[in-house]
Amino acid sequence: MNPAEIVVGRGRESDHVLIQVRSRMHPGSTDFWDGNWLTSPIHVRVGGFTARINAGLRVDELRDFRVALERVYAEVKGSATLSSMEHWIELTAECHPTGSLSISGTLADDPGMRNTLDFVIEGLDQTDIPPLVDALVAVEERFPILGRE
Repeated sequence: MNPAEIVVGRGRESDHVLIQVRSRMHPGSTDFWDGNWLTSPIHVRVGGFTARINAGLRVDELRDFRVALERVYAEVKGSATLSSMEHWIELTAECHPTGSLSISGTLADDPGMRNTLDFVIEGLDQTDIPPLVDALVAVEERFPILGRE
């Protein structure tokens, strides 16, 4: 099965973050805490840097990011943050009063270690939010939240 892909940016030819959601980490688990971990490698290309990490994100983290992005898009202001429980990625999309959108983030290659990449993706605007929301919705449809929060 092909991975569900979430692209933050304007595609793979420019600066971007690509999250590939491949599968559930614990396919037999149906509870909230174990069942919602996703095998989700992250690829980043910003400026002269590229990085790939074998991250594990949670469905609820991606859902919370989507909900916040929908609010930012509706209000054309504010910010939305994807913050992973294990500190793989911290990603903030901030919409400015002019409608421009900036993405800032930190990527860690191994939670608990000190190797990180801090980055900024600029040149985006609020019209870049709907494709990102659509990709996050597709992940939620494919990997619905299990158990109770």
